[in-house]
Amino acid sequence: MPPDSSNIGLKEWAVTSAALGRGEQIFMLRKGGIREDGRHFKVEHDQFMLYPGLFHEGELLLKDEHRHLLAESLGADLSEQITFSVFCELVEVVEISEEYQIRALDPFHIWSKQFSVKRFNWKPRHPLKLMIVRAYRLDSPVTVAVDDSYAGCKSWVELIDDIDLANVSPALSDNEFAARVSKIHEALETVSVNA
Repeated sequence: MPPDSSNIGLKEWAVTSAALGRGEQIFMLRKGGIREDGRHFKVEHDQFMLYPGLFHEGELLLKDEHRHLLAESLGADLSEQITFSVFCELVEVVEISEEYQIRALDPFHIWSKQFSVKRFNWKPRHPLKLMIVRAYRLDSPVTVAVDDSYAGCKSWVELIDDIDLANVSPALSDNEFAARVSKIHEALETVSVNA
């Protein structure tokens, strides 16, 4: 079960946050950002709020059947207020170092093939981190003022406000989540055997 509250945010594309909160996918792919230490992403926390962002959003980055998710964040102004609606617990980190692995993950996410391959190919000497997370929806999303310390191309944000997690619902049941994790592992194992 989640803790009582959280004051850690992980910046994530708003459409990905929505997909995680609905159980449409159960992982994120991370490599780094401009303001990361050494420009490499580090897993600093295993429990966090998803801090939705609008950076780099575009229809071509999503599969056709998921492009409707963009409409939910269209015109949103996240410069003064941010709404938190998804809490995540990190379950596992898998390093993806081969392009065939990223292609094997295609059935399990909302992104277009070109988006996931592009993310993999950025900084090709460094593996991509597949972060499998258990997502929980806040029954009542919480909106807070954006502090200057939240700005910039950094992944992790320490929030001034603690977000109350007393009333959350898992995006997927225990059985559904376990089944998805198993299918992802099977897909990765199958491609490694056939590579």
